[in-house]
Amino acid sequence: MTTVLGGLSPAAFVREHWQKRPLLIRQAIPGFAGILDRAQLFALAERTDAVSRLVVEHPKRRRDRWELHQGPFSGLADAALPATHWTLLVQGVENLIPGGWEILQQFSFLPAARIDDLMISYAATGGSVGPHEDLYDVFLLQGPGRRRWQLSTGGDHAVAEGAPFKVLRSFSAEEEFVLEPGDMLYLPPGVAHYGVAVEPCMTYSIGFVAPSHEALLQNFLAYLGQRLEPLTDPELVYSDPGLALQKNPVELGDQMVDAVESLVGSIRWERAQVEEYLGRLLTGPKPHVVFEPPARPLSAAAFARRLAGRRGRLRLALPTRGLVRGRNVFVNGERHACDAKTVRLFGELFRARAIALPIALGASSLAWVYELYRAGFVAFGA
Repeated sequence: MTTVLGGLSPAAFVREHWQKRPLLIRQAIPGFAGILDRAQLFALAERTDAVSRLVVEHPKRRRDRWELHQGPFSGLADAALPATHWTLLVQGVENLIPGGWEILQQFSFLPAARIDDLMISYAATGGSVGPHEDLYDVFLLQGPGRRRWQLSTGGDHAVAEGAPFKVLRSFSAEEEFVLEPGDMLYLPPGVAHYGVAVEPCMTYSIGFVAPSHEALLQNFLAYLGQRLEPLTDPELVYSDPGLALQKNPVELGDQMVDAVESLVGSIRWERAQVEEYLGRLLTGPKPHVVFEPPARPLSAAAFARRLAGRRGRLRLALPTRGLVRGRNVFVNGERHACDAKTVRLFGELFRARAIALPIALGASSLAWVYELYRAGFVAFGA
């Protein structure tokens, strides 16, 4: 199987490099020219449904060396930018234009549940976001132009005080590579790296999901709270008919602590709830994502006829994310219990992003897919 790993097999990559050590791959995608140009990336940075940043470095300053500007931007032009030492970054490009998902699909040897997004940056000569380390895995695919990368696994990884984003206070390079178009660098979490544009260049960053334990626990408890609410009798309140008198009235007594500990300890959850929580979490749209429902949606009957037709495809909207587990299909943070045939169909749709018509569905699945269509989650394409 041909992959972006060059001559390395996916099994060898996972065994020897994934979350262990960096890997440089020359010509992972030979002569990679990218999916957009500078002007198109600037246009994306103006969109309200995009997350964009502009980083400007002042290398001669001792203080206030870095500037950070958050998008969306209005009318970015060369006249408003310095000649060198700046970088424009746009995240979630796969949600915005065709071509992004095709790049992410090159990494399908890794679980789709772990892939976060595609970020594209344009840097003027000398452009950088400073030496830093990430808490997640990332592949850095070089587009047009060249960028020099320096890596460090040791030394002081303390963050500089006063910087508008996390830049390392000090950095001592242990390895150095210049990436040409099509070259790629894999970095596991915790490897400090410093990329500087040798000339105007574009870099494609494929990032991976790495939620903190704190976030996982807090979100799961919130999910449990929502699931427990219908099962909890709002009329039941704390009571203590066998109240034991206390010598000290301002002491929080064992009797009350024991009663509440017993109540909290009665909370139970099943593996299926963990599965539902993760499926919803990992497919849930990010706050800035926008779906576009059809301006003139087909009726349910017309939709069914189109689905049964022999021309065209059913495709996912660019921002749509999905996973399957067992008889469950997760789409954009929602769970749907489906028959085995529908699960297989959506598994194929999530992998390929589009499948050819005709598509045959049972009545309940057909009604559900019609609602996905009306929400703008799926659409028909040529």
